[in-house]
Amino acid sequence: MGGAAAGWYANGPAWETYWDGTQWLDQHRQVASPDRIDTGPIHQPTTTIMATATATTQSMEALVEPQPQPEAELFPFAASGVIIDIRPEGIHLEGTTWLGRGLVGDKPRVVPWDDISTLEVMTTGIRIREGRKAMLIGVPSKLTAQSPLVVERLARAFETATGRTLSTGKVTRAEKTAAVEDIFRRALSRKVEAIGTVIESGDHSAEVAMSHALLVWSKAQKIKGGVELATSQLDKLRRSLGAHVPTVVGIVVSANFSPNLTVFDDRVHRGAEARPIDAFTQAQVFLDGQVQVTSRPSMTAGLIGSVLPGTALLPALAFGKKEKTDTRQAEFHVGSRDWTFSMNIPVQSVGSARSIAQRINAIADGMERDARSSQISSSPPVTPSLSDDADLTSQIERIVALERSGAITAEQATAMKARVIGL
Repeated sequence: MGGAAAGWYANGPAWETYWDGTQWLDQHRQVASPDRIDTGPIHQPTTTIMATATATTQSMEALVEPQPQPEAELFPFAASGVIIDIRPEGIHLEGTTWLGRGLVGDKPRVVPWDDISTLEVMTTGIRIREGRKAMLIGVPSKLTAQSPLVVERLARAFETATGRTLSTGKVTRAEKTAAVEDIFRRALSRKVEAIGTVIESGDHSAEVAMSHALLVWSKAQKIKGGVELATSQLDKLRRSLGAHVPTVVGIVVSANFSPNLTVFDDRVHRGAEARPIDAFTQAQVFLDGQVQVTSRPSMTAGLIGSVLPGTALLPALAFGKKEKTDTRQAEFHVGSRDWTFSMNIPVQSVGSARSIAQRINAIADGMERDARSSQISSSPPVTPSLSDDADLTSQIERIVALERSGAITAEQATAMKARVIGL
């Protein structure tokens, strides 16, 4: 601005600064009227421009509220060999390596929120306890800092879904035991409630299968007294609904490592399977083979009993050793129209197995008789027609004619009349 005459020059729309001809002075004045137009050179000193820019920036920041930074997306979280994600129904786990699939399963699955007992942040990863089963999922070293955030988010989702809080800190043995038992009782109540619905529907086959599956599950949970608790709750449910409470008839012991057969008065259990006894059920015991007794010469007896040289053979044959060989094999078979259980049993237990088979057949026969009686009682009575009366009369007349002719005796005629009439 060298050469410009000294004077006041515009410094923004509302202020003026004085120029002494060689430099700007720290002298400012407000413009008298905003409509004033200054034809002088428009130039602002550097210090004034910076001050103005700073003031403008501060005023803009005051008008605009700072927005919070969005939370980083953690899911799906790529752990070591396992992908963790959140689903409405639970925690989604998918193995990406053979180690990961060995931990969570060959196929992707969801751990229900109600089955999660504890969540823990470990030094090497994240521990998710599904009921009693604990899964320690490793986390890469570069993502270790995110492990607490992942567990915290999982705990919040758990609370939203179940309404219960879940500690994410180190769990003591007592806390773990209490949490596992709580999950067991909650799951047991849900399963028993589902069985009650099936009992009310009258589906006996489904009730047998679901009840046995519940007992197998409760045993697998390894909760102290869990099987007894499940059995008592099932019996209590059956009594409340007026349903039959099964009682044990006997146990057929297997001859090998296969499961034994437990027979109730209305169902049969073997391993993880259970089938109902109905009117078509039959049980049999098969015994094949024989017991062979063989003898061989005893040289010791021959030497002791020999009197003269060459006479040792006679006592050796007379007092030979006898050996018994049992080649018998026993099998137990029980089945109905759409199922069969077959198993080898010890020969020594054939007697008890036959008594159990007889009891099964008696139960099935009783069911068949009940079905027939109910069918007869439900069927309408048959009213004899005129044609039936005429046929009955003609049969009696023929019997009387035979008696008069001497072809049959009086006693035979009486018996024949009773059969015809239906007495």
